[in-house]
Amino acid sequence: MTMKNKLARMKQHMGIKKDQSHAKVVLETKHSNQIPYQAEWYQFDTKPSWFEDGYTLIREKEYSLDHQHGRYRFSDIFNVIDRWQNHQQSHPLSAKDRSVENLIFFDTETTGLSSGVGNTIFMLGYCQVKSDSVKVKQFFLPGPESEVALYHHFLTDVGTLGNLVTYNGKAFDWPQVKTRHTFVRDQVPKLPKFGHFDLLHASRRLWKDSLPSCKLSIIEKEILEFERVEDTPSYMAPMLYFDFLREQDPDFVKGVFQHHEWDVLSLLILYTHLSTTILDCEADLISPREKFQVARWYEALGEKDIAMNLYEQLKGIGNDVAEASLFAYAKGKKQQSDFTTALESFTKLIGTKGFTYLAALESSKLYEHQFKDFEKALYYSGKVLKDKDEYVSNLTQAKQEKIMKELEQRNGRLERKKNVT
Repeated sequence: MTMKNKLARMKQHMGIKKDQSHAKVVLETKHSNQIPYQAEWYQFDTKPSWFEDGYTLIREKEYSLDHQHGRYRFSDIFNVIDRWQNHQQSHPLSAKDRSVENLIFFDTETTGLSSGVGNTIFMLGYCQVKSDSVKVKQFFLPGPESEVALYHHFLTDVGTLGNLVTYNGKAFDWPQVKTRHTFVRDQVPKLPKFGHFDLLHASRRLWKDSLPSCKLSIIEKEILEFERVEDTPSYMAPMLYFDFLREQDPDFVKGVFQHHEWDVLSLLILYTHLSTTILDCEADLISPREKFQVARWYEALGEKDIAMNLYEQLKGIGNDVAEASLFAYAKGKKQQSDFTTALESFTKLIGTKGFTYLAALESSKLYEHQFKDFEKALYYSGKVLKDKDEYVSNLTQAKQEKIMKELEQRNGRLERKKNVT
């Protein structure tokens, strides 16, 4: 750090106002000194960018919009964004009132998976869709002494762009950025107030029951039809970075750059696919299980109409998705006070493996409270007791005892009501 800059910072800490005629301190300076392996970095499309006495290595790569990444072209996102503008229902992944260029598909590489202050981010990067291309930009930390330069260049570059798209970024990546930023915040721009689409949560909603894992590499292979070739595993990235710190040879981390590049490009395609699944949820090309999960998501968001439409498409007997949809449909009809349709739907489920207990209980409640037929209410309550062992077997002892107490109270109450009438 130059003496001029040190004095300027000391004045800030001491509360001394700057001379307005010299208020702007030029912090970025040109450096003539070479960095280690500079020729090799240039061949890898990576250049040093200096700030004060440190530098960050910035790699940029550009792809055609026609480039195929798995089952999609990058250009497919334009159609998705246009369709979100006309989508009437609210949804956490909606890009309504956002442009394509406002989306920053962002990821980090760190020295560990913990959230403590000892964990260092050594790469920040993203891809962004432009009108004529997709641009990947990666900011690499060549050593701990350059952390100020890393955040200065990254934050200056992203500016006030509107929305992060990440994979577990709400729980890990962005909190890590916030933690590291606290150490350098007096020397770099403030963190922008991004919106945030975390695609891990969406992926878990749709595929946690059908995939062995919701790791991004699994999603890529099974859903996006993109398979990495000679990828550097994420668990090796910290070890390779530490090797780089000792030797400064870019060959140690070129694979990490490629791994990170695939991460952010796959985020773009995953957002395209998730959006397409949600926007086309009523179409036949969406699998029944995905359609059911989208319906549950909309129901949780309070968008009852679209959820009920999807449940009605799926409801039936014979498989777990159809039966779960029928039960959800019956619950929705009960909430709408369409008690006759609700009862018809619940009784269809009695005898199924997964829903006899719940459907019989709901039928008993409807007969008791809505139709005042206490004999039938008692009949279905008896079916509840008959099926209870299978239903409660996986519950805790305390929960089982609570359910049994409630069933005994229900049956006793129904017996009394039946005898009165």
